[in-house]
Amino acid sequence: MDEKYKNCIKYIENYWKKVTFYLPKDNGLFIGLPNPFISPNTPWLKNFQFYWDSYFTILGLIASKTQVSLAKGMVDNLVSLYNRYGIIPMTNKFYYLGNSQPPFLTSMIQEVFNITKNKKWLSQTVNVAEKELEKYWCGKDHMPYNNLSRYYHPLDFHLLAEVESGWDATSRFDNNCLDYLPIDLNSCLYKYETDIAEIYRDLNNKSKEKIFLERAKKRKERISKLMWNENKGFFFDYNYKLRKQSNFYSIAGFYPLWAKLASDNQAKKAIENLKMFECKGGLANTQKNNLSKEFKQWDYPNGWPNQQWIVIKGLLNYGYNKDAKRLAIKWLNLNKKVFDKTGKFWEKYNVVKSDIGKSGRYPTANGFSWTNAVFVKLIKEFRDR
Repeated sequence: MDEKYKNCIKYIENYWKKVTFYLPKDNGLFIGLPNPFISPNTPWLKNFQFYWDSYFTILGLIASKTQVSLAKGMVDNLVSLYNRYGIIPMTNKFYYLGNSQPPFLTSMIQEVFNITKNKKWLSQTVNVAEKELEKYWCGKDHMPYNNLSRYYHPLDFHLLAEVESGWDATSRFDNNCLDYLPIDLNSCLYKYETDIAEIYRDLNNKSKEKIFLERAKKRKERISKLMWNENKGFFFDYNYKLRKQSNFYSIAGFYPLWAKLASDNQAKKAIENLKMFECKGGLANTQKNNLSKEFKQWDYPNGWPNQQWIVIKGLLNYGYNKDAKRLAIKWLNLNKKVFDKTGKFWEKYNVVKSDIGKSGRYPTANGFSWTNAVFVKLIKEFRDR
């Protein structure tokens, strides 16, 4: 496998250096960060460290083995942002302090701790993750109904809440993002609660472990009640204003498998819906039909590297290794095909035409750190399978 993709891997190894930046002090609109970090690309996104990009980037850094200290430093940067502002903003610019992004801090902490085994660091970082969960994602603005969370922005605009979702933009929320309890967000928060419980078990704090396991259990019950559709065999967002499930199929419906909150039966049924998303080059992000008249970049026919990993990891979690490997190889081959043609990796791809992703709010960017990272992670994951 490594031989087939050796030119891609060489490109990625060289590209890390180009997108590693250090900005220890505030500089204009940029918020200073204490450690070097990876930006998505250069020069367009030079000096940016994005929140959810960091998780997928860290997967690749740790898979590369030589980049663990850089991965740890990126987690510490996010912790420093929370300690300074009470939010991990979507990126380190002052005008983004009203928006976060899908929360992956505990997943990053776990990835780094699994290598370093530094319990002092683990104790410090989990304290911040717990506060982020309690004060931000479970605060009154983010938790409007039945103790489940939504994306939000202080200006109370649907579009800005959609920016916080990371899916900027998508037909998924029908331009009413504030009205939805999203399945991906609540799956991430379930994983926060189980991750925090596991961390407190590692730190021998049985009482806190019990508290967070109980919280996770209750969130799982609420998610299954409101967001699981037994007839369709899939998880959907829930419109709490209308008191009904969305009927829009998206990759977000696989987040419960990544977070390990789906039952075996739910996972089996959800996986039967893979055919709705699977294309020649991998997984499209949404259903094909009933999309916005104006093209939105997080919709079909685009596939995104971070979402490929979420689904593939979800399949592995439930033992669907054959399906996971098939999707991984499709994605690797798509990346290689476009790399051979353009000499670059790209932010997103058109998985139907096996080409560069269709542009939406802005031209599709090349580079690209989370694409590179997922590529490396998939090669490592399936090298011996």
